[in-house]
Amino acid sequence: MAVKQHVTELAHNKQMYDINKILEIIDILLASPDAIPTNVTNLKQLCEKIVEHLIHTSAERETAEIKRMTPEIQKVSEFFRGLVSRVPSNQYDEILIACLEMLYKQIKSCEETSNYASAVLALVDKSMIKNGVQWILQQTDNTNETKRIFKTLSHWLETWDFAPDLTMWVNEILVGLRDQQKPELVLELSLSIIVSYFSKLILPIFRPKLGPIVLCILKSNQHTSAVFQAITPAVPMILMSLSKDDKANAKQCNLFQNLVDILSALLLKYPSCDHSYNEMKNCLQKYPRSKNFQQTLDVPPWRDSSQNFSTVTTNARVGLVNLGNTCYMNSVLQALVMTKQFSREILLSKIEAPLFSQIQKLLAFLLHSARPELTPRALLAAARPPDFVPGFQQDSSEFLGYLLEKLHETEKKTLMKNQYLERSGKNKRCWSSEADGNSLLEISNSKIINGINLPVQQYEGHYVTEEAQYNESLLPPTLIQKTFDGKLFVTYECKECGSQSTNSDAFRSFELSFPEPNELGADYSVQKLLDFYCSSEKLIGDNQYFCDKCKRLCDGERSIRILKSPRNLILTLKHFRYDQQRHTRAKLMNKVLHDEAISLRIVSEINPPSVVHYSLYAAVVHAGTSMDSGHYYTYAQDESDCWYKFNDNYVTKCSADELHSLSSPNTPYILFYQMLMPSAAHNLDMDEEMDEPTAIVKTASNNAASNSATDCQLPEFEELPPRLRDIILGDNESYNEEMQNEDRKLARVGTNKLVLPKNHDSDNDDPPPNSCGSQTFDLSDRFIC
Repeated sequence: MAVKQHVTELAHNKQMYDINKILEIIDILLASPDAIPTNVTNLKQLCEKIVEHLIHTSAERETAEIKRMTPEIQKVSEFFRGLVSRVPSNQYDEILIACLEMLYKQIKSCEETSNYASAVLALVDKSMIKNGVQWILQQTDNTNETKRIFKTLSHWLETWDFAPDLTMWVNEILVGLRDQQKPELVLELSLSIIVSYFSKLILPIFRPKLGPIVLCILKSNQHTSAVFQAITPAVPMILMSLSKDDKANAKQCNLFQNLVDILSALLLKYPSCDHSYNEMKNCLQKYPRSKNFQQTLDVPPWRDSSQNFSTVTTNARVGLVNLGNTCYMNSVLQALVMTKQFSREILLSKIEAPLFSQIQKLLAFLLHSARPELTPRALLAAARPPDFVPGFQQDSSEFLGYLLEKLHETEKKTLMKNQYLERSGKNKRCWSSEADGNSLLEISNSKIINGINLPVQQYEGHYVTEEAQYNESLLPPTLIQKTFDGKLFVTYECKECGSQSTNSDAFRSFELSFPEPNELGADYSVQKLLDFYCSSEKLIGDNQYFCDKCKRLCDGERSIRILKSPRNLILTLKHFRYDQQRHTRAKLMNKVLHDEAISLRIVSEINPPSVVHYSLYAAVVHAGTSMDSGHYYTYAQDESDCWYKFNDNYVTKCSADELHSLSSPNTPYILFYQMLMPSAAHNLDMDEEMDEPTAIVKTASNNAASNSATDCQLPEFEELPPRLRDIILGDNESYNEEMQNEDRKLARVGTNKLVLPKNHDSDNDDPPPNSCGSQTFDLSDRFIC
C-alpha cells in the first residue's frame, strides 16, 4: 500500500518537482521489484513523471553535494536499465519513445535542462544509440534545435552526467550530421566545444569521455584548418601530459597515439606559412608516428548534394586528373606508386635525368601531398611513347612496358657514364669544360684495351668511348631490374634429330593468353593461366620449329624454365583475340578468378626445384567491350585489407571483394604481385652472367627479411631527399592558402557550395578532349572523366 500511495502522489504532483521524492520511490521499487506496475499505461505514466522531475530539478553545483547525489541518481539509471528485462519489447519501445519525446521536447526548448535528466538516456541500450540519434535528428525541425540538443548533451559530458554512454551520443550526432552532408553545422558545433574538450584532456578523468569526441572532430573537419588552428597552442601541453601517464592503460595509450597520428597528418595537410606551428612541430617530432598515420583522416568526403554529380573535397588518396584519354597512364602510375620497392628506389635515387626528376616529384606528391588531385602533365610529356598520339586512347600495358624500359635505359646510361668516368680517372684522362659541353682533350694509351680498339663517340653531350659498353656486364643492376626482372631459359627441342637450343633472357612481365576451353577447361584462374604459360608447347603444323641442324622446319617442343623469380611479378591477361577476317582485336569476356595468392616454380640444372609465393597488391582494370576503346582504372592495396579504387582523380576506399566481383565488361588487365617468401634456393644475383644457369644457394631463414618484397615500405616524409621535402611543404602551404582564399570567397558570396580547388599545375591550357570515349561503363562512378 505504501508503494502505491507514493506512486499515486507522484502521478498527481504536476507542479512541485522534488528529486528526493523520486529517489524515495526508486529505492522502494528497486528493493521490491514486484511493486513495479505491470500495466504498461501505469508504468509509462510513472516513467514520464520520473523524467519530468529529473529535467526540472535544478542540479547541484557544489562539489560535496554532487558527490552525494551521484550514487542517488545512478539508482534512477539502474531502474531504467532494469525495465528492459521486465517489460515485453513492444511495450518497452512505447515507454522508451514516450520518455525520449519528453526529454527531446524539453531540450529543444529554451529552458535549461538539468544534468539529472541525462539518466533518461540509460533507457537506450548501447547497440541502439545510433538509431536513437537518427530518430532525434529526424525530429528536429531546424538547425537551432539541433544546436540546442548538441549543446545540452556536450555540456553534460564535460561537467557531470549519469548516462553510461553519453560519449557515443555526442559522437553519433557529429557522425550523423556528417552523413547528412552538413559540413557548416558540423564545423560550428565542433568549434563550440573543441578548445574546452581538448584542454580538459590534461585531466585523466575526462580522457575516456572527451578523447573520442576530440578525435571525431579532428577527422570530420579536415576540409578546413579552423579546428586544427584552434587547438594548436595547447597541443604540446596535452601531448606531454598524455605521454607521461601509465602506459599500461591501453585506452589512454590509444588516445595518445591517435592524437599524434591525426595531428601529424593535419600538420602535413595544413602547413603554416608563418611560425605558428613551430612549437607543435617540435613537440610532435619527439613522439613516433604510426606507419600509416595519414590513414587516420580516412573519412567519407563531403559532397555537394545540389549537383547531379558528387563534388569531392578530399579523396581517400591523391588522384590524377585525366588530361584527355590519359587513363592508361593514370592507372599504371597509381599501381606503380603502390609498388613499394619501386617507389622507394625511385624516390631515394640520385639519378639526374629529366624523366627521373619528373617521376620522383609525382610519386612524392602522390604519397604526401595535401591536394586531392594532381595534374601529371609534365610526366606525360616526359614519358609518353613516341607513337602515342595525344588525345587518343592507348594501351596501358604498352605504356607500362615503355616507361619501365625507358627508366631502365636512362639509369643504365648513367651507370655506364659513371663507370667510364671512373676508369678514365684511373687512366689520367683530362677533361675540360667548354660552352658546348664537356669534351675529351686527351686520351692516354688506354684507347686499346685487351686488344680491342675503342673509338670515341658522343654520348648525351659527353665524348665517351665504347669502353663503357664493353664493360656493361659489370654494371650494377638498375632499380627496374631489382624491382621487376627475373631470369628464364627457353629451350627448343627438335623432334626429328633430338637437338636442343637454349636461349637465356631476362623477363619483366608475362603475357598470359587464354587457351581453348578443351586445353584448360572453362574455368580460368591466374594460377592456371600462369601454369599454362610455363608448360611445354608443341611446335607443329603452321607453328613448326626451324632446326639449325636439320636445316628445315620440323616438329618441335618449346619449354620455359624460370631461373630467378622477380621481386614484383607483372602479369598481363590478354583479353583479346585477333580476328583474321576483320583484322581487328576482339575482346574476350572470360571470367577470371584473379587469385590473391599465386606461386611460381623455380628450377635449375644443379639444384632441386623450389616454389616462390606471391600476393596480389594491384590490378589495372579495363572497362569496355573493345580493346581499342574503353577506360582504365586501378585497384591497389596499401596495407593488409586496405584497398583503394583509383579512377583518375576520384579515389575511394574499397575492399578486395569489389575487385573479385567485377562483372563484364570490366575485366582485369594488368595484375601486380609481390613476393611473399623468398625461395629456399636458386636465387640469382642480377649481375651474374646469364650464359649458364648457375645459382647461389641461400636459405629462406637467412634471407626472408632481405628478399621479401613485403618487407619494403613506402618512404616516410622524413626519408625523402631535402629537395623533395621542400617542394611538398611549399606546395602544401600554397594549397592551404588557396583553400583559405576559397573559404573567404564563398563567405563573401554567401553560398554553401563546396568547390574542389583546381590543381596548381593545371596552367591555363584549353580543356582536354573527352577522355575514354567508351560509354559502356558507369559514368556516375567517376568524378571527372
